[in-house]
Amino acid sequence: MNQNEIKKALEEIEPAPGAQERMYQNILRKAAEQQAAPKEENITAFPARKNPQWKRWGSLAACLALVLAVGLLLPRLRNNDIEPPDPPVLVGSPYEDVTGPEDFAKLGFTIAAPAEAEDLYYYILDGEIAGVDFALNGHSYTYRAARLEGDFSGANGMVTGSSSLHAEYNATLDHLSPNQWRAHWEYDDVSCYLTSSDAAEEEIIAVALSLLP
Repeated sequence: MNQNEIKKALEEIEPAPGAQERMYQNILRKAAEQQAAPKEENITAFPARKNPQWKRWGSLAACLALVLAVGLLLPRLRNNDIEPPDPPVLVGSPYEDVTGPEDFAKLGFTIAAPAEAEDLYYYILDGEIAGVDFALNGHSYTYRAARLEGDFSGANGMVTGSSSLHAEYNATLDHLSPNQWRAHWEYDDVSCYLTSSDAAEEEIIAVALSLLP
């Protein structure tokens, strides 16, 4: 609508004196303000797009996998020039089975179980100790001899009592808790032990005395 059209429309209206001119000026001012103001573009604002949840977790999983791979690879790279340890060496039994007293000759001495003994088992222990396990009168005994110092009898326990058996061979009998007997004597430079865990005191004393040289 131009100015002439606006003025003609106002002339057809019969407002109060002076009102027509004021209305005409207000309309012109509003029209001028609308022409001076920039037109707003009809733009719809959208929120920023976010990565789907599975993509974010997928990226995190990939990073973790990379860190783990690097952690596993670095020690191998650092140790690449280190030789692997030698495989463990299997150790044989310390017991060497022998057939009888004659096999102790290589040790420079010999021992033998009583003639009436049963269930005989002769052996050499650690290449130095002659041994024979046997049964006599329903009781089990272990007889050992070696040119060694210290106790190699194999009997364990605290000494609760001791007595002398034969002064010439420095033979003694020890009672070990809970219920073991250990007789010891010496001749030349050979040390001998006789032990039992089920014989009575008088029985082991009799066997020990029969084994003295």
